[in-house]
Amino acid sequence: MGKTCVICGKPSGMYPLCREHLQMKNEGFIVKCEDCGQWHFVDSPCSCQKSATYTELPTEGFEMCVSCGAKTNGYAFCRKCFKKYSNDEMLEILNGRDMVDEVSSDDGEEENDEVSIYSEEYEPSNEDELTCIICGKPSNGKHFCRSCYYRYKNKEILVRIAKCQFPCGEPLDESYEGVYECEDGHIVKSIAEQTIDNYLCEKAIFHGYELPLDIGTDKPLKPDFCLKDYLSKGENVYIEYFGLKGQPDYDKKTAYKMEHYRKNKITLICLYPNTDLKNLRFSLETKLKKEKIKKGEIHYEQN
Repeated sequence: MGKTCVICGKPSGMYPLCREHLQMKNEGFIVKCEDCGQWHFVDSPCSCQKSATYTELPTEGFEMCVSCGAKTNGYAFCRKCFKKYSNDEMLEILNGRDMVDEVSSDDGEEENDEVSIYSEEYEPSNEDELTCIICGKPSNGKHFCRSCYYRYKNKEILVRIAKCQFPCGEPLDESYEGVYECEDGHIVKSIAEQTIDNYLCEKAIFHGYELPLDIGTDKPLKPDFCLKDYLSKGENVYIEYFGLKGQPDYDKKTAYKMEHYRKNKITLICLYPNTDLKNLRFSLETKLKKEKIKKGEIHYEQN
């Protein structure tokens, strides 16, 4: 008897994840807990971390510092971080299991002292608390929150800065020439668009990426995807993924496009990061059912 997916319970053959959640794992949305080995979404702590509570600093069971990632000899914190944080701060970090920085000590020496470092004096840190430079969520003094760290740690990303503030949402500017290659050769601008394109390719749905749509605007609009003859011959369906929803300039452009889509009775499917990204393939499967799509209407639009 085959295994079932540890996330959704669906049959998964010989693997712990079904095909859908295996894809999400490859895209960085699902990770394996380093402590207990369970799979979980990056934006939700593992069940073992929810229940584990430390009341004193452990002196064994750790191979690296939970704050900076430097090597230790069983301790949860290296010598440098022990001096940096107070006892209460270290317990808060330990119980919160915030992500670690992929950096070691400045001089490159390994922090694996044989003697206990918890008996030494420390100087409290006055470092201002930071928020994640990608999503803006609290990050316990780190540059990335746990979710964004695991999602982007092995990738090269670009972050658009406006008025000296980091944006919330996808870290790619709308005009940036993307570097994500899809299975059919399309080059797209984000991981989400890559997932959409690969899904369409897998389902043998004939499609184009950012094809110009001339409907009387000053410049032709470029919906993210065009599904050629999807409903019937000559009846195209378009997909827009609003990855930067919430940013004023982006929302202004979106309102302009939606006005013309509505005026010209374009058949449009809308996708959003806050509702669709966590299970994008499921959303596509649901929203692209032909019997639910009405010609000339905008489907699943958010206010």
